[in-house]
Amino acid sequence: MEREDVLEYLIEAKECLENIETGLLNFEKTTLDGSLVDRDLLDTLFRHFHTVKGSSGFFGLSGIVKVAHAAENLLDFLRKTPEAQDEETLEILLTALDHLNELVIHEENEPSGGDLYNEEQHQLITRTNQKLESLKHSQVQDQITPNQSTTTPEFGLFNDTEAKQEEFGLFTTDSQEEKKEFGLFTPSNEKETNEEFGLFTEKTTEPNEGFGLFITPNRGESSTKPESLTNTNTQTKSEKKPIQKKDIRIDTDKLDSLLDIVGEIVINEPMVTEHPELKHLKLDNYQKAALQLKKLIRNLQEITLSLRMVPIAGVFSRMERLVRDTAKKTGKQVELIISGEDTEIDKSIIEEMYDPLVHIIRNAIDHGLETPEERKESGKSPKGKIQLSAIQSGKEVWIEVRDDGKGLNRDRILNKALSLGLVHQSEIETLSDENVWEFLFHPGFSTAKEVTDLSGRGVGLDVVRKNVSTLKGFVDVSSVYGQGTVFLIRVPLTLAIIEGLVVRKAETYFIIPSIDVKESLYIQEEPIHELYKNNHSFQYRENQISVVDIDLLFGKDSELNSQNQLEKKYVIVAESHEKQMGIVFDEILGNQSIVIKPISPIFKNINGLAGCTILGNGHAGLILDVRKLINQHMAIVSS
Repeated sequence: MEREDVLEYLIEAKECLENIETGLLNFEKTTLDGSLVDRDLLDTLFRHFHTVKGSSGFFGLSGIVKVAHAAENLLDFLRKTPEAQDEETLEILLTALDHLNELVIHEENEPSGGDLYNEEQHQLITRTNQKLESLKHSQVQDQITPNQSTTTPEFGLFNDTEAKQEEFGLFTTDSQEEKKEFGLFTPSNEKETNEEFGLFTEKTTEPNEGFGLFITPNRGESSTKPESLTNTNTQTKSEKKPIQKKDIRIDTDKLDSLLDIVGEIVINEPMVTEHPELKHLKLDNYQKAALQLKKLIRNLQEITLSLRMVPIAGVFSRMERLVRDTAKKTGKQVELIISGEDTEIDKSIIEEMYDPLVHIIRNAIDHGLETPEERKESGKSPKGKIQLSAIQSGKEVWIEVRDDGKGLNRDRILNKALSLGLVHQSEIETLSDENVWEFLFHPGFSTAKEVTDLSGRGVGLDVVRKNVSTLKGFVDVSSVYGQGTVFLIRVPLTLAIIEGLVVRKAETYFIIPSIDVKESLYIQEEPIHELYKNNHSFQYRENQISVVDIDLLFGKDSELNSQNQLEKKYVIVAESHEKQMGIVFDEILGNQSIVIKPISPIFKNINGLAGCTILGNGHAGLILDVRKLINQHMAIVSS
């Protein structure tokens, strides 16, 4: 068996295991609350385990076969006796699912023939088989015949005594009973209209006798019935149309290559349509064709980007298991409410969103939500709620995690920040809530009283901020004490192509992502204030904001040091996390779709560059990381 075939199957197996997890969690919700067992759901779960077992056996993955077979046997018994379902059975099935996931990942990374590789997996199979035998034994005990002295012995099936409805009429010998033997064993001389259900009738029976199953050819109406049957068969055949697949599996490397090629087309299009040699020529038809080409390339770019867009439902559904397991460990009752799971986002971004969501939701359950007793005392429902939602806003996707717990404790966070030296006592009164919440993202910061396997080490929210920042995103926190906390993650739709404002400073071209641009200004004459060297400010509307020269990015001194005012300059007011800063440029060339290219290692020590690109005029352009620029400048100012 080729290794590529095995790897392709393992991808399909993962999808099947995801369906099993969703089904098991739904099964738990619908049965452990006292509701009736959903037989269709049991059948679906059985088929999934059976599919994994059968397909894995074809590829020789014996370990997966053994675990899936044990779970399949347990489910098969539950299908026949659904009332035997209990919490332990569900735990065993979920544990089997976890081991199947481990075996699949292990086979992907370290091919070993697919057999079991640790003692826990053997123990699971033994535990599953023991549980199955226990359920079977309990069923046998329940079916033992009760004492013969009961008031209705043997349900009247084997009672020799006289009774009103003797033996349900199945074994009566009295030919004169009103409902003799339900008409199943009637003597041949008994004349009834629906004798023997009409299945074994004589030729002298009535026209409708026999339910039309054994019709003699000499009847007048018989000629119409074959025609109706033919029509029915024709209709049935016409309804069974072949089901065509609407999707295919494509290697993401091929999608990346396609995106690169489309990116090159986007770059080269303005090189051709806006070539300097064509500027002074009057080419009306050419301009129309160029405009149409620009429109088609724009559509091609959007379609290509959409190929990498996948619904965020894949990540959201994995949170249900996390909530369930964390709630059990903490002894809390938690309900997860999901909305906006159809929101689409770039595949490369969605893969990086799992860890941040895991840490935020764990913190919400462990630190945010109260125990059922505490919630009752506060007048809340014993079951806490966590709302996980996603929505597209412009060129961003906003992912919100909201809980109805006790909220963030400002004093407790400030005391911890004081002990770590993150803030001085004199600054506490002037800090806003938003600034206090920022301490939560500091490495090693934790208000937990003790370290557990869930929290207490101060690495959770630090990872959240780090991962989201890598995606050029933001994390905002808001909280009301006693009512709950909201974490809002904002990430771009895609990292491959962005809309950017192209500007020039001297002979160097820069691109500022449009999402970070608050306003662009052309200043004829405006006074600036020098606080100290390389630190200036100017009046922007009602506020004084910092204004910087981009030369600072490359370690040079600002040209503004020797000036008292700005004259005939463009100022781009950039905003990041409610912090604003003006950046001075010589010219604004306009807005353009930018294909992001990785930056050369030569510039790796320059903190403030997000990448580079080739512009329509053939020049290279540096893409600015506005957030890093603002944070870096603010850090210098505060120090």
